[in-house]
Amino acid sequence: MEINNIQVCNVCLRSSDESAGAVFIKAMKNGEEIHVCTGCIPHIIHGSGDVVKSNAQVSAEVQK
Repeated sequence: MEINNIQVCNVCLRSSDESAGAVFIKAMKNGEEIHVCTGCIPHIIHGSGDVVKSNAQVSAEVQK
């Protein structure tokens, strides 16, 4: 997801401001735009989309 121009991975919650070299891919899941860092792409490709959190879940976890 994107919060104030900062990308947050919908799998591991890594943010673009904490990992300057990270690359984020924009994707869609259930009609919702999500962001996934390249480190988590293999988990999605070789696993399932179940590891991807919704933007609501990410927002709730980031605000803790």
